[in-house]
Amino acid sequence: MKSLHNIILVVLVLLTACGEKKLDPSKPVYVNIKTSMGTVTVLLYDDTPLHRDNFIQLCQSGAYEGVLFHRIIKDFVVQGGDPDSKAHHPGAFYGDGDGGYTVPAEILPKYFNKRGALIDAKEGDDVNPERASAGTQFCFVQGKKHTDEELNQREERINDIRRNWFYYRFKARLLKQNPEITPDSLEMEANIMVADTLDVLGVYQIPQNRREYYKTVGGVPHLDGSVTIFGEVVDGLDIVEKMSLVETDPNDRPLTDVMVISTRAFQK
Repeated sequence: MKSLHNIILVVLVLLTACGEKKLDPSKPVYVNIKTSMGTVTVLLYDDTPLHRDNFIQLCQSGAYEGVLFHRIIKDFVVQGGDPDSKAHHPGAFYGDGDGGYTVPAEILPKYFNKRGALIDAKEGDDVNPERASAGTQFCFVQGKKHTDEELNQREERINDIRRNWFYYRFKARLLKQNPEITPDSLEMEANIMVADTLDVLGVYQIPQNRREYYKTVGGVPHLDGSVTIFGEVVDGLDIVEKMSLVETDPNDRPLTDVMVISTRAFQK
């Protein structure tokens, strides 16, 4: 995915190009995603409005029709939304296309990466310290059930990710403040800022209620706190599970294309 800075902000009451009825901003919005393996229904969260409205606009405009789920990793995620994947070239690598824009991060601590979460896709913190989401891409969290020992390991990984994120954020800030700073000074000052921040915040621990969820239902805990979660699967989780089992190539692309056929935003 490219680091692009044009942001599309869409009002919830947009009409579709096909003349669908207005959406009521006081009611939750759902989306049916009809795929070549079955239909998945997601509920979009109202407190991540930038991602919600962006996803609604894309679904209403038909932007996802024909795109592939180009990256499927069992016990992890099912990812799609790269517009370039509509070409369906056999064996081609997809995942760099993002529609030409990003959406600002809306990472809320109340949400976690449970099985069925609808999350963003984005570039790594080293080149994307603001954690902006790729405009058109999205993922279903599939994940797995974890033992206490595995969750302890995931906690360590979360803390490593957090530490590195602070480092890249502080580096970017220092460079913006002083473009002439030397590499040695940049690294030293960034590391001091990281240490000071972590002294205040302390070590992150997965809350007990989430630990129980990850142990009994499953998910991808090491992504907690680093991705925008903007919805969840409310019907068709069995389809996501079925997708996770398809055979893939070394780039995690399914050997037999799995694609979006159509999308429909609606309210109950």
